[in-house]
Amino acid sequence: MEENLNYLQKSYHQRIMDILEDPKLSYPEREFYAESPNWYTNNQFTNIIDTLIWLSYSDEIKTNTLDEELQDYFDS
Repeated sequence: MEENLNYLQKSYHQRIMDILEDPKLSYPEREFYAESPNWYTNNQFTNIIDTLIWLSYSDEIKTNTLDEELQDYFDS
């Protein structure tokens, strides 16, 4: 089990670095991902899975989700 978890963490962090270094990634996206504790410095098994699920969403779903979170933030 520990070997699998180590593999998941190593593979996850490599993929995150690949994404963050992608020149096609916009600056706001890069900042969002780099500053998110559930993204860049993620070491918990369940959070890694949640982040991988987030990556599977379309850009439209991601945009709508983030827009809703911003609206909720400014409304409160």
